[in-house]
Amino acid sequence: MKEPYIIFYCSLLTRFKSILFYVKIIPMKQKKTILIFGISSFLGSNLAEQLRDDYRVVGTYHNTPVDIDGILTIKCDVHNKDVVQKVTYLFQPDYTIYAVGLTDINACQEYPKVADALNTAGVFNVSMASERYHSKFIYFSTCYIFSGEDTLFHEHDTPMPLSVYGNTVASSEFYIQKSCLNYIIFRCAPIFGRSYNPNDLKFIEAIDRAEFQGQNIPCDNKVFTGFLDIITVADLLKKALDKNVTNRLLQVTSSDMMTRYDFAKEYLTQTGGNTGLLSKSDWHFPRTENAIAAQSIGEELKFQMDRHNLEEEFELTMPTVQESIEKYLNSLKGRVTAKRAKSTGITFI
Repeated sequence: MKEPYIIFYCSLLTRFKSILFYVKIIPMKQKKTILIFGISSFLGSNLAEQLRDDYRVVGTYHNTPVDIDGILTIKCDVHNKDVVQKVTYLFQPDYTIYAVGLTDINACQEYPKVADALNTAGVFNVSMASERYHSKFIYFSTCYIFSGEDTLFHEHDTPMPLSVYGNTVASSEFYIQKSCLNYIIFRCAPIFGRSYNPNDLKFIEAIDRAEFQGQNIPCDNKVFTGFLDIITVADLLKKALDKNVTNRLLQVTSSDMMTRYDFAKEYLTQTGGNTGLLSKSDWHFPRTENAIAAQSIGEELKFQMDRHNLEEEFELTMPTVQESIEKYLNSLKGRVTAKRAKSTGITFI
């Protein structure tokens, strides 16, 4: 009576051994690891969400923890060199993304030491740890490193920033290109999307809140830039990693430019919002860092970047601002499309 059971057990054991043998010979492909410093930031949190399906994503935060499904986050101060080294050694990332920084241009003007600490000093520590443990360092720069002249800016053009923000980022760009052996720099036009931090509303969220409350929405009408949705930026990053792009600076922007007023008008038009609440205003963009360049520029500032190398590298055509807004709104279908803050009113966008 026991013989059939013995035969059945031996058969299972034989199959199990053959499966183990197969797994040893053909192991499952493991996901590569991405370590994001500043995962609680707008850029870091959104990139983490977009990358988590294809990569093992780990993130660090300073004072603002975030909860993103499937992603481990730990506390880390990018100014503590030893801690940065230990975190990088612990996770041995294939790619390291620096998403820490003070990106509010007016706040950088008001707190230049903080801007330098976050936008420059932190980059030094993280990039050195990345180099030490053979991780590709990925840095997101800005179009505001240029002067705002009415011209087409190329990757090799010398930065002449008008603001503290532009100066700190330009310094980081220079350091990375001179000191790192494995890096990618994405020099980006303003990126739009929604924040994971409810206390840090972004441009679109401020528009949504003011329109929902029926308040006037003053928007700058003198500074021209491209605008790109965070989905497109994440897709470009994935393409760069898949192609193993190395030691390149790529300018990432939409195929056209507009002011924040025009952007807000297009966004509200596509969402069925009240465009009558919009009013044209002046950002009073800071012009304190380069007196020579500032003298030759009129009231309007234009940050138009050449995208030829980017489009050639990835064999694509960058979207217009209108197309970028459409793509982002399509990505929100089936999700909550707006966050409401407890505070009321806006002072300036």
